[in-house]
Amino acid sequence: MKRIITLLQILFLCIFIACGAYFGKLYYDKLQTEKEMEYLAGMIEDTPVKSEDRDNAVQPEAEAAAETAESDPREENGMLSMYYKLYEQNNDMAGWISINGTKINYPVLYSEGSNAYYLHRNFERQNSPSGMIFMDYQCDRGGTSTNTILYGHNMRNGTMFHSLLNYEKKSFWEEYRSIGFDTMYERGSYEIFSVFRTTVGSKKEFRYYDFINAQSEDDFNSFVARCKAEAIYDTGITPVYGDRLLMLSTCSYNTGNERFVVAAVRR
Repeated sequence: MKRIITLLQILFLCIFIACGAYFGKLYYDKLQTEKEMEYLAGMIEDTPVKSEDRDNAVQPEAEAAAETAESDPREENGMLSMYYKLYEQNNDMAGWISINGTKINYPVLYSEGSNAYYLHRNFERQNSPSGMIFMDYQCDRGGTSTNTILYGHNMRNGTMFHSLLNYEKKSFWEEYRSIGFDTMYERGSYEIFSVFRTTVGSKKEFRYYDFINAQSEDDFNSFVARCKAEAIYDTGITPVYGDRLLMLSTCSYNTGNERFVVAAVRR
């Protein structure tokens, strides 16, 4: 009997140590990721305009253009100066993504011909479980594609695109419906019009990642209609042909291959 009790005690101790190591690793990875992102944000020469500030900055076209030219200095190659130090450090730098009310405030990277490179690499191209936020290689890194798709891990420690799952609740969308996404060449504000889930490989899978550039107005409208049909709730917002779209994609963990997607339209 005593032997059984001893064995159980050893088993519980091993489980306790394993759990402690697991959660300790999560916490360590979180601290490392946050430290790195704070360092990268500190390299920006000017603070990116928050999405809600952009929404409130509606001005006459001529006045807005003049102010933009003054407030957004550029390099000789046309890139925004505020991000150029990051670009010099890593030429895969493609822009910056930020969402008020979340921890999402990260650089966006681009690897030509591959959607796998930054899955488990950090900004310095070193191995990292968190990876980076990265743009689909099929998209134009300047943000001119009809549909720009950004991917990021749903890290259990709360970093990367974990905060996207807050949009499962319409009340959260009602408060934080704007996304700030700047490329290396222009700043942009987007309004979320659809939030949906889909399972990769299923018969009913919505292959949103196959839509990059609209071939026609019907093609665009069909894609938008599918986004709205798959939506968890109705936002009442419908993009029109000629609009530019932005999709943020992450794993949801409801099922092995399920994706959680937040779709937005440029405003």
